[in-house]
Amino acid sequence: MGLIDQIRNRRDSWTARFEEHRRDIDDENADAVEIEDEEIMRNRKMVGILTPEKEVNE
Repeated sequence: MGLIDQIRNRRDSWTARFEEHRRDIDDENADAVEIEDEEIMRNRKMVGILTPEKEVNE
């Protein structure tokens, strides 16, 4: 049964690394989602609001 135990240990370490990598990616995406949500809310507030432009002749 030594070979089976070795294979299980390798699989378990691989799945642990995979889960850690997945959590890292989820954390990075969570930051991006927050930034996108803020930008969406800012754009919603700006809908229909016209800001004056500077004079072209100046």
